[in-house]
Amino acid sequence: MKKTIQTISMMLVVMMLATSTAFAATAPTDIAGTKNEEAVKTLVEAGAITGDTDGQFHPEDNLTRAQACIIIVKTIDPLASLVNGTATQSASKNGFKDMAGYSWAAGYIGYAVEHGIVKGYPDGTFKPGTNVSTDEMLTMVLRAAGYTEDKIGANWPEDYISTAKEAGVLNNIDEDYPKNATKAMAAQMAFNQMKELKAMAPAATDDPQGTAEDKPDAIPSATGMTFATGSFDGNLTTFAGKSVSKGVKIYTYGTKTEYKDDMKFSDKADAYREDTLYKFKYAKTPAWYLVEDGKITKMILPRDTGFTGNVYCVINGTVTESNVNEEAVTGFETLTATKTVTWFGKKSLTVPNFTEGDGQLYELKTSDGEVKNVATTEGAKGKVFKELTTDKSWTAVTNYSDNVITTANGLISVKQNASIYVWDDKKGEYKSGTLSGIKKDREVRAYDCSDDDVTEADVVIVKE
Repeated sequence: MKKTIQTISMMLVVMMLATSTAFAATAPTDIAGTKNEEAVKTLVEAGAITGDTDGQFHPEDNLTRAQACIIIVKTIDPLASLVNGTATQSASKNGFKDMAGYSWAAGYIGYAVEHGIVKGYPDGTFKPGTNVSTDEMLTMVLRAAGYTEDKIGANWPEDYISTAKEAGVLNNIDEDYPKNATKAMAAQMAFNQMKELKAMAPAATDDPQGTAEDKPDAIPSATGMTFATGSFDGNLTTFAGKSVSKGVKIYTYGTKTEYKDDMKFSDKADAYREDTLYKFKYAKTPAWYLVEDGKITKMILPRDTGFTGNVYCVINGTVTESNVNEEAVTGFETLTATKTVTWFGKKSLTVPNFTEGDGQLYELKTSDGEVKNVATTEGAKGKVFKELTTDKSWTAVTNYSDNVITTANGLISVKQNASIYVWDDKKGEYKSGTLSGIKKDREVRAYDCSDDDVTEADVVIVKE
């Protein structure tokens, strides 16, 4: 997207694989001298595993299906929002009926299921507390690394064992391995495919944002579409009670007053924009939509509709665009809930002075998707918006362990579903990050912006 103004400027404790008591992210002493020492130490440093309350790893203990999912997903290291959602948007539900008591693992299991790493059982259960077998563990690692049945073969576990040997998954694993995987074996398998697993982390996409630069290649056809007025749910998975595809194409056109079941669409491409679904959270709006295989795959929405409420974001730049009334307005290129979203301001909106790379989080007050006010923690309209880094500037991390940042001024608890943004000084912009980006000697700014009566960081901005 072309910028018309200078670019400006980002719990899971792995349950200790047995418990929820905190343990410092240092190598457990009982893996020293073992053949899996390098694997365990590497995964500890990466934040994929940790030790027990006694400071040990207990490498020969078995692990559960829930813990196996955690190790694999934490090794992949996807955006935290894809695993646990954010303070304003929940992660996808996995739907298993036996997850009571496993809320700490639910997001990781959901991610693993959604990405074909593991499956549930025909009776609707997942059996999260059941020990994972060695053959199941190597199968999960293969699937997570991108191996599909057409590459492996249909015979389980024989074809999977053979492929695992060829791919190096079983390097440093005894030939006569036990029926159930041990914690050391699980760490070794993940370590053996660490490069491949990390390559599977979904990349942050720069979706079309509704500016003049985002005109569709062709005029979207309304053929086969249905007209209705409805609302999007909070997770943007349904509209008017119908399921919305994750890959839904969003086009905006015209105003709400034009929308009716016999409306005529323009034949000029300039009248349309491609846009991002996230801007329409909770929005009630008329729409035209196409349903394919039971899900909405394409929508045409009015340009004067969208989310109403407070948006908390980092700002990467501004653009100038014409609104639906052909008035010149300022748009803000943001990362909102880790998604790339451009929000447009009202006519003559006062635009604050931005300082590039200062780690500042902003509150955008929106109505029908239009920004009415831009503020920092000073002058914010939301009930809760405060900075937890007390100097209100970049603050050095002296330690980060178990979702707690230690600074010279005290401790900051970080939510498991916190949005993480990283300031990339070379590119001069923010990018979405992961919890593993919070490290000793890096600088951060942390913010609480959710009204949940808990003082924890919903957003952490990291300076690389």
